[in-house]
Amino acid sequence: MWEISGSKIPDVNSPYREDFLAQLAELGYANMTDEVAITIKTKENLILTMAGLPRQRRIALSYGKAEFIKMCSFNGQQCDIIEDFKLHVDSTFGNCYTFNANRAKPLVSSRAGPSYGLRLMAFVNASDYLPTTEAAGVRIAIHERDEFPFPDTFGYSAPTGFVSSFGLSLRKVNRLSVPYAECVPMDAPLPESYIFRDYKYETEGCTKSCYQQIIAHECGCSDPRFPTVNGSKFCDILKESQKNCLYRQGDRFSRDYRCKCTHPCVQEVYSTTYSAARWPSGSFQVGNCDKGAQECIAYYGQNAVMLEVYYEQMSFEVLTETEAYLMVNLISDCGGQLGLWMGFSVITMIEVIVLIFDLITLYCRRRAIVKSEKALQTLDDPSDAKTTQPNDRKRRSLPLIYADNKDNNYLQLPTNDFL
Repeated sequence: MWEISGSKIPDVNSPYREDFLAQLAELGYANMTDEVAITIKTKENLILTMAGLPRQRRIALSYGKAEFIKMCSFNGQQCDIIEDFKLHVDSTFGNCYTFNANRAKPLVSSRAGPSYGLRLMAFVNASDYLPTTEAAGVRIAIHERDEFPFPDTFGYSAPTGFVSSFGLSLRKVNRLSVPYAECVPMDAPLPESYIFRDYKYETEGCTKSCYQQIIAHECGCSDPRFPTVNGSKFCDILKESQKNCLYRQGDRFSRDYRCKCTHPCVQEVYSTTYSAARWPSGSFQVGNCDKGAQECIAYYGQNAVMLEVYYEQMSFEVLTETEAYLMVNLISDCGGQLGLWMGFSVITMIEVIVLIFDLITLYCRRRAIVKSEKALQTLDDPSDAKTTQPNDRKRRSLPLIYADNKDNNYLQLPTNDFL
């Protein structure tokens, strides 16, 4: 395509524009005029085509360990490139190599810093790149030994001509399970639809398993980039119907996410800090090079990359989810509220009783005072004096008058003679 029509899309007024767009439509790029979009679509077609090849054929088309890894050291000691690296065939990046993948004999480092981590030089030979390759470098993914690597999703890119340093910090996450939240317990068996059977459960693996289930149900075949599901065959990209079904269902899956994937209850997450510096320097002797010093530096600067992966600190962070409100808290709060309101109620009742008693006492006092005042008014009235007998006027005692006295409620005034 690029040799016939050139590497640029003709302008709107160009007589070659219609022919160019017609060629794009025949190649499956209809309604595409942006070169970046065309490149991405081409890369996807190449990845699907390569993924449909047999495994051994794909391994042979990519780089071997000795071709890819030129120098390596770990914890200040030289690595055994053949034994310390395990082959992992990725559908997107081809041959990948996992360091420290042996679960029986793990390599450990007890000190922090670049000198005590993994340092290696990878050779990529950029001259072998296809026109669809937009950048030169390597892809690195950091994961646990029993986790499936997803470099296309969780990977980091390291460019050629630089030393790329990746400082790691470990964080352990403990999530609550049912009935507080939904997560997959560590000791639970893998779901039947999970396609990465040799690895532990991950959310990304669940998403890709769900996608593969949809492809197998709608297209009658499986996406060759991922393991098959239920023993179905891989889709043949050379068949137009199966390829179109893959693209159609993939676009629909991206727009309408229909999967329900929960997080694992126990998960170890690595936080990465990235830094880079120009490499190699003018005084550094790089590998075996028969050319001059400057030519060797330029050659390795274009085709090689230096990687450093190490722990920033030997401590780690633990995040644990706990219940925000327990039954004990509920009972305690109910008891506290009940005690508070009951205390208010008892005090209020006592105050009401005291108030009633005071009112009654005040009422009785008022009645006694009123009676006393009426009696005094009767004695002082002249009309009563005319009707009084003479013998009775000489000695008459006053009535009892109420007085506020602790010993006697009533006091008797002394007897007086009225003249």
